[in-house]
Formats: sequence, C-alpha cells, structure tokens
Amino acid sequence: MKRNYLSPKPIALAVAMMIAGNCAYANQNVTILEDVVVTAAQMTTPTTIELDPKVPRQPLPAHDGADFLKSAPGFSIMRKAGTDGEPNFRGMGGSRVNILADDQNIFGGCGQRMDAPTAYIFPEIYDKVTIVKGPQTVLYPGHGSAATVRFEKEQKTYDKPGYDVHASGLVGSFGRHDEVVDANLGNKDYFATFTGSNSKSDNYKDGNGTEVHSKYHRYSASSSVGVTPDNNKRFELSAGRSNGYAAYADRTMDGTKFLRENVAAKGQIKNVSDLVEKVEFQISRNTIFHTMSESMRGNPSSYMDVTHDTNAARLTSDLNLRATTKAKVGLDFSQSTHGGNMPGMGALTISDDSEFKNAALFAEVTEQLSKNNKLIAGYRGESWEVADKRSGMASTTSGQTRKEFTNSAFARVEKALDSMPNSTAFVGFGRSERMPDYWELISNKQNSSGASALMSTKTEKTNQLDLGLLHKSGPFDLSASAFYNKINDFVLVDARSGYAYGMYGTPSSRNVDAHTYGAEITSSYALTNVVKFNSSIAYVEGKNETDGLPLAQLAPLEGRLALAYDDKKYSYGALLRLVAPKDEVAVGQGNISGQDVAKSGGFGIFSLNAGYKPNKKTLIAAGVDNVFDKTYAEFISRAGANVAGYTQTTRVNEPGRTAWLKATIALD
Repeated sequence: MKRNYLSPKPIALAVAMMIAGNCAYANQNVTILEDVVVTAAQMTTPTTIELDPKVPRQPLPAHDGADFLKSAPGFSIMRKAGTDGEPNFRGMGGSRVNILADDQNIFGGCGQRMDAPTAYIFPEIYDKVTIVKGPQTVLYPGHGSAATVRFEKEQKTYDKPGYDVHASGLVGSFGRHDEVVDANLGNKDYFATFTGSNSKSDNYKDGNGTEVHSKYHRYSASSSVGVTPDNNKRFELSAGRSNGYAAYADRTMDGTKFLRENVAAKGQIKNVSDLVEKVEFQISRNTIFHTMSESMRGNPSSYMDVTHDTNAARLTSDLNLRATTKAKVGLDFSQSTHGGNMPGMGALTISDDSEFKNAALFAEVTEQLSKNNKLIAGYRGESWEVADKRSGMASTTSGQTRKEFTNSAFARVEKALDSMPNSTAFVGFGRSERMPDYWELISNKQNSSGASALMSTKTEKTNQLDLGLLHKSGPFDLSASAFYNKINDFVLVDARSGYAYGMYGTPSSRNVDAHTYGAEITSSYALTNVVKFNSSIAYVEGKNETDGLPLAQLAPLEGRLALAYDDKKYSYGALLRLVAPKDEVAVGQGNISGQDVAKSGGFGIFSLNAGYKPNKKTLIAAGVDNVFDKTYAEFISRAGANVAGYTQTTRVNEPGRTAWLKATIALD
C-alpha cells in the first residue's frame, strides 16, 4: 500500500503565513469573489456557519448530509463505504452532533449505526444549512453539545402568480449519477412545492485500484401545500418519503432498506402584538424502517429489521421585550419508540425495545448592551423518561423506567472592535447536560457481565469556553474560533477485551472524565478582481482523564489551501488538503459511531475544478478529486471487514481518482 507521511508543522506554517500576508493588505479595495465550487466554509456570525447546499462542492458534491459537512473546518466524516458516513465535530460524534431536518430530529434505527441521521438527508433539496458550534444555543430539539446542524427549507413567497425551479444533474466516476429537482409555485394566497432526488453509484476503487464493497442507491420525494391568508399568516402541510440501499465495507451485513416517511404541519403568525413579534408551531411524525441483510452477498435469509418512530411538537414565540432586548421562548415535546426483530432466533415480528419521552422548556435572550456590544444567553430544561421494553431474557432492567431532568445554559458576549475596524470578537461559556441516547443506554451494555446501561450510565455534562474573531476588510476575510471543553461523565463506548460482552462483542457504555481543546481558522484573500486564495486549518486535542489515555476519535491536524479564478463566466480552482499523522490513539475506545482502529499516517490530496456560466441561471461545474490517485484512509474511518470477493484493509480506504461533471439550472 502506498503511504504518505506529513509533518503537521508545514500545514500550520503555510496557513499562518497566509494569514499574516493577508493582514498586511487588508485595506485594498478589491471585489470579493463568491465561490463557484466550495472548498471550505467560514463563520458568518459568531459561532455560526451558514452554507448553501445548492452550490457544488469539492470533494465530489455531496449526496448525503454527512458528506456535505466535509467542507466545514472541524468536521470529520467516518467512512463506512460509499455512503452513510457519520459526522464528527471537534472529536465529538453520535448525538453530540445534533442533526435537524426542518427542525425535526431524525433518529436512525440500526443498533450499530448503519444509518446515521444524515443518511436520510439529501442536502441539495434544502435551501440553507446552518451550523452552530458548541453549546451556544438552546433553541432546538436534540440540543447538541458539540454542534447543532440545521438543514432548512425556506418557503418562497409570491406577491403575484409565479414559480421557481432548481434542477441539477451529476455524472461521475464509478457509475455515479445524481438527479435533483426543487420546484416552487404560488401567489399571494397559496403556495406548493415539490422536491425529488435520486443518487446512485457502483463500487468505487481506492488509489491502488482495489475495489471497495460500496455501491448504493438513494431516492426521495417530498411535497408541501400551504395558504397565506394575509401577510402575517402562513400555514403548511408537508409529506415526504425516501428509500434506498447501501453496501458496506466495514461489517458483515449491508443496508437493503432505508425507508423514511415524514408528515408535518406547521404555521406562523407574525405581528401578534407589540410584545409578540411572531408565533410558530410545528407537529411532525418521522418513521424509519431499516433492514440489515446479507442479500447483496447471496444470503437473503439472513436479515434483521429495525424501526424508529418519532412524534414531535414544537411551539415558539419571538418577543420584543424592549428596544434593546429580544427573546425567543418555546416548548418542545417528542416521543420516540424503537423496535426490531431477530429472525435468526425465530422472532419475525417487530416488537418495541424502548421508548424515549422528552419535554423541554427553553428561552434565549439577546440584549444590545451598546452600539458595539451584544449579550446572548439562554437556558433549556428537559424532562426525560426512558422505558426499557425488552424482555427479561434480553435485559436486566426489563420493564423499568428511568426519569431525569437535565439543565443546559450558555452566555456569550459579542463586541465590535474599535481598535480593529470591521471586526467582531466573541467569548462564550456553555454548559450542556446531555441525556445518553438509545445506542448508549439500550444498544450497548454497562459492563462485561452484560448488565444494562439504562440505570447506571450518568448524564454527560459539557462545560465549554468558546472564543473567536471575525474580520472582513477589503479583499481579506478571516474567521477564527478556539475552545476548551471539560466534560464530566463523558459517555465512552469501550469495545476492548474485558469491556465487551457476548458473541457479537457488544461494547460497554461507561462514564469517564475528559477534556478537549482546539481551534479552527479560515481565511480568504482576493489577489485580484478574479483570483482568490482560501485557507483553513482545524486542530483538536483531548484526554480521557479517568483512564489516562488519549481521548479516542479525535481527528488529526488538517489544513486546506485553495486557489480560484473566476471572471463570472469561466472559473478554475485547485485544492490541496493536508492531514497530519495521528500517533496518539486509544484502540478499542470511542463513541457509538466507532472506535479507534490504529495509528495513521499523514497524507496530502490534490484536486482540481472548473466552471462555466453561460448565463446567470446556468452553471456547469467539473472536477477531479484526488488527482494523483493516492491510497489513503481517514483516521476515524471504520475498520475494514472481511467481505467475500474483496480485499480487506485496516480501514475503509477513500476513493481514488474521481472525476465528476455537474450541471445546474434555475428557472423562474
């Protein structure tokens, strides 16, 4: 196998030199270029990144929610095969990264995380993706302690009859093709939407030409109808369905069904009174039916079904408390039931194994202290009930219910700097108390004797300091954020010998104390009116204080350097991604997504892209990822499994040289 080792020092040095050089010319009057093909993402406001999912990105434009997040510094994606990776932010995975689709939680079903929530999301059918770093918001259900990611659909409004359509098609190496349509129409009284997506790929090959068991097919359709009785009211009904299959290189089964069905009703009333600016409500139902099977490997009789159904309701109100004080208050409720069958043991009927109930009260207040100073603070209190519905043979806590009340809060100060024009600095402290999820309480055990984790695994308490700087002046744009995180009762998933139980090696969920710290820096500099240079760097370190080991699943130092030309008709770009070696590992420890496999070497990946805009409504973009056909694997990748007919590797290797072509058109 080809291996490429890089020291982290050149990465940090290159980015630091660029930042220093940019600062020296920050006052030049040069037009800032928009990215035709996105290679990295910056913070738009303190702790927040906003992304347009309809813009092509490199590496290969995303086909699921996890893939899409690759371009945001601090995110790492766990490779399992061709699709359904698991997002990890600042070394935190699983439910610590809260994934929302139109502010609804989507919970996967597989007990071994074959279907992460992002597996059910095709990004391009949404209008905006918002990432909030750290515990710096309390507004959303699920309440991620590491990050909150919102895939948002923004309904168009029309003063007169009209429509708009976004459509795209993509073809690429290894038989990849995508088709997407997002259509909207309406007038001042009504509106309707339709979205559809289809994505398919054959097995890919790594840089050595070794084929990886990784083919997949995903498709989705959704529609909504609504009325706008006047300028202050809007009511909407929506429904959606998606399904598909995926081959996996990290386990002995594949995913042969990924069925999600969703219905929702929501409404908005604005200008209720001088105090109440807006009231919004939403009720929703998401049902997941997932099948794990060996049918794609010639054994259709070996399979297992799982279901995860979630009913939810949400009510929020925007308040105008006074001229300088705004607030958002609200209530969340959800009831989530997980079930499954065991055909291999004669249990063909799906039966429930757990039920999670959650009711939350939250408030977030923004106070404009002065022209240049702002304070944002919030609190979220959540009541939890978790019922173990497994049989007495399957669980030592069968029939028992656990009740908890969790408290989370944050405060952040934002200041426009007089000493550095066009700059905003921020510092915030957040405390997030996280209830362990289904995979930590039900799917895993508490110790090697097989005891249930339901009653013994404590809530996880994150105490995090966030600080940073945003600066934009002339051709130069900079966003920098740093954090320190002390986690009490961190829920560690331990699969080492002595911590695993049963013939399948079910890992243990146990509490440890830990800490992490790190930073992300992203900058861009317009060299001329048509040439721009981008760079980013992401760094995280951490320790499992209880065991005296490195904290597992922390991605190595990573940097990106990109150069782009764009004259508004033709564009060309190059991206160099550099990843340092990773020597500090805790093999067998990690989170519900996976555990550390081994040390890893560094690597550098070079990619190219180009674009053509024949008019303002049409874009043709093309790219070649991994131009030099390197063989490499991400550090947090899953371990390669022994799949008949395929070569087993230490980790699931990334794709080799990949070419793609994408056409996008907008009609209105």
